[in-house]
Amino acid sequence: MAVASARAEARAAAKVSGRVAAYALPPSIWLLVLFGGPLALLLWMSFQLRSITGATGYTLDNYATIFTDPTYLKVMWNTVLICTVSMAVMLIVAVPIAYLLAFRVRPRYELLLLLMFVMAGELNPLIRIYAWRIMLGREGVVNSVLQAVGVIDAPIDALLFTRLSVVIVLATTYIPYTTIPIYAALKAVEPDLLEAANDLGSRLTTTFRKLLLPLAAPGIFVAIIIVYIPMFSEFATPALVGGTSGYMIGNAIQEQVLEAGNWGIGAAMSFMLLTLSVVVAFLGYRGAKIRRLEASS
Repeated sequence: MAVASARAEARAAAKVSGRVAAYALPPSIWLLVLFGGPLALLLWMSFQLRSITGATGYTLDNYATIFTDPTYLKVMWNTVLICTVSMAVMLIVAVPIAYLLAFRVRPRYELLLLLMFVMAGELNPLIRIYAWRIMLGREGVVNSVLQAVGVIDAPIDALLFTRLSVVIVLATTYIPYTTIPIYAALKAVEPDLLEAANDLGSRLTTTFRKLLLPLAAPGIFVAIIIVYIPMFSEFATPALVGGTSGYMIGNAIQEQVLEAGNWGIGAAMSFMLLTLSVVVAFLGYRGAKIRRLEASS
């Protein structure tokens, strides 16, 4: 009788598994077609010798050019530098803001502030970029205020069309998307933990470093995924406020594909950008110590 019961349970489990597979199969196919298909096409195109002159064929020169041409290497380094500095600035600002929202703001104001963050993130990017051009220009608001209070005698040209201006605009553009995941992670922390740490004589800096940051690690990881990686493909911000020193790989891809007609180089750079995104995601995953947190939960 026990054998029959075990067989019946096995048949029931197999039936449930079959239903789950049947439900999961259609979206899995669509995901494979809509994501895997373009990815395969991009990889194939990256080995193609295609240009506006009509030349065709297979080649490895596209990748060789990216890794040997000093111009492309400089652009890649410039992109990594700008995105990394922007991400660091956002984390420095977002973590304290998330802490204040999660533990210090009164509940009746909490939702209002979150909605303000969401609304700020939904502002049209071009409007935001041009607003910063007005703010940072030679005769803009920042220079005018600094001159009016006597801090500077002449306008600061480095505020616009430099790496600094790109970092400022990117950091302010993505700060809501950095703050909200970290806030969500901190919101799951029991306030009793903070009270216990305080009762044991822990300083705020120690509590923040040894308690809150490890618990906020999943939120930081999510912020890196949804913010740091998309910044690598930015081209509007560098084009409008970056000048020559703020030129990024997104601008190079746009020029190669839309202006030079060199689809092979453009596809190769896009695929390298995708590979870099995967590496960043993996490093962020390991840095956030997700496995350790999952094992301890």
